[in-house]
Amino acid sequence: MDDCLEFESNPEMVTAARRFVRDRLESWDVEEHLDSAVLVASELVTNAVLHARTAVVLRVEARASRIRIEVYDENPRLPVVSPAPPDATSGRGLALVSAVSQAWGMENRDQGKIVWAEVGDGDEPAPSDDCVDLTAVTTVDEAVEQIEQTSPPDPTT
Repeated sequence: MDDCLEFESNPEMVTAARRFVRDRLESWDVEEHLDSAVLVASELVTNAVLHARTAVVLRVEARASRIRIEVYDENPRLPVVSPAPPDATSGRGLALVSAVSQAWGMENRDQGKIVWAEVGDGDEPAPSDDCVDLTAVTTVDEAVEQIEQTSPPDPTT
């Protein structure tokens, strides 16, 4: 099972991304690692919004008991992992991702990059090309409405 969400860089879309991941995993009845998957999505999307400042594609995939979160953006610069000073108010996102994930990494693409993480156990998920398109959405309320109106794929077909 898999689905994705496309949106323009906007800090308010982080809320929509968390809602999207939670909604999809609950509808697929894949809730064992739900909180970790939502946290991973939140941190990866936040990084893309703050640092890439391009259109973003969030993909969530569930196979057996493994959940893969991928965030694509059009900025080819890979994130740099470095320790945050104790008094810093940001800079810990990838450390959180690393702490709750079984694996995570980055991949260069012709037109940008993908930062991904996997939580849970099981086989690696297979990719898909279907996305919920939020590129024309300008508010979180519109995004949530669009997500709720878009039925996730039926896992039995």
